[in-house]
Amino acid sequence: MENLKDKALPIVLKEEQTDVYKNVNGLSLQNMFYIKNHYFPNCYMFASSARDADYYFDTNKLLEDLIKKYGKFSCTVYTTYDFNNKSEQTGINVCLEKENIYARLENDVSESYVLYGHDSYEKLSELLVLIQDSYVPPKPEGNNIWLVATTPNQGYCLNKFSVKNVENFDIDKQYNEDLKKQNDKIVDFIKDGNRSGIVFLHGEKGTGKTTYIRHLINTTPDVKFVFIQPSLFPVFGDPSFTTFMSSLHDSVIILEDCESVVKSRRSGNNFQQSTVSTLLNMSDGLLSDGLGIKFICTFNENIPAIDEALLRKGRLVSKYEFKPLCVDKTTSLLNELYPDEVFVVKEPGLTLADIYNIKDESYINEHKKII
Repeated sequence: MENLKDKALPIVLKEEQTDVYKNVNGLSLQNMFYIKNHYFPNCYMFASSARDADYYFDTNKLLEDLIKKYGKFSCTVYTTYDFNNKSEQTGINVCLEKENIYARLENDVSESYVLYGHDSYEKLSELLVLIQDSYVPPKPEGNNIWLVATTPNQGYCLNKFSVKNVENFDIDKQYNEDLKKQNDKIVDFIKDGNRSGIVFLHGEKGTGKTTYIRHLINTTPDVKFVFIQPSLFPVFGDPSFTTFMSSLHDSVIILEDCESVVKSRRSGNNFQQSTVSTLLNMSDGLLSDGLGIKFICTFNENIPAIDEALLRKGRLVSKYEFKPLCVDKTTSLLNELYPDEVFVVKEPGLTLADIYNIKDESYINEHKKII
């Protein structure tokens, strides 16, 4: 700031120009600064490079700290009631006329700013200490997933949704024995902020792929999960979408039913070329450096249909096929869920969906292997 102070000159307004601002209705910190100083203010703003969470100032604490430091000063306090989360948010307009500083400070970091004069660099530094001390970083939130959406003016954005708890999840009872080893690898992978790569989860419908992903979300609250819906797959390889993806540092990207994204490029299809190239670059290429972006891809097709480059060691962290439960686990789970009935399972063939819906009158499965 000292270098700027030595070099910068104020943009001075003529008297007749400041009269314009005197006649403007409503409260405006800019107008107040213009009228007092006859030049445009410098502006110090706040932002967060992340696009996902609630980064905010504790404005109630900040107001108390300002009173302790500056005593009496001009200030307006306004409150916004949020009907969605049933909470109040406080904002303050602060006029430190002696210091030639005017500040708007919101709960929302990105809506806050400080206007200051060319003679206020030292005073600004003192104020910033108080402001930054009131910053509250986002807390880890379990059971949340971020959905990529599009807006008319802002391009791509993230909307937060809650994921329901998985009741009575037990990997030993509800999944085949070979998932345990892969689960350890997957959990270590998604918790490592420095790693990028791909996890493939595939298998027939009803075998528990989505339930397993819900469990991962429920049990790793420090990890940010982002869901890209299939309707956005056509733009997956577009430069604008790639730029947006590069802002999702240390995120786990979930692509469900993504056969069209990961199929082999041998078909020569331009869409296939661009989508697979994007996955390659972000999972183990130049774009993966420093991003820590991870992909969990689910689909129903067999592994041989996937582009070979996506299956290379170092890029592919884990691949697991969800199958119907083995005979012993099927028998045990059925007897636990329905203790008043006796089930004898002849051979594998029941999925989790089969087992948990077996008494549903509308449920029909011609391939039940029980008597």
